[in-house]
Amino acid sequence: MSKKFYNEYEIFSNNVKKYRNKINLTQEQLAEKASCSASYIKQIESQKEFKNVTLLTVINICNALDIELVDLFTKK
Repeated sequence: MSKKFYNEYEIFSNNVKKYRNKINLTQEQLAEKASCSASYIKQIESQKEFKNVTLLTVINICNALDIELVDLFTKK
């Protein structure tokens, strides 16, 4: 895996957790709102899941967090 991809995934992973915490959602609550499993959110936030993140999942997470797609991939 390229270093660039890893850095972008790290930003994505950190932002999922940051925005989830910002609106006081548990991983389980986010999973329910994003139509995925809590273990999947845990994998994303722990940076263990690299191969199965789909665009639909990313969009569902954005909708659940009420943020724009770009917000998940922008380092702040």
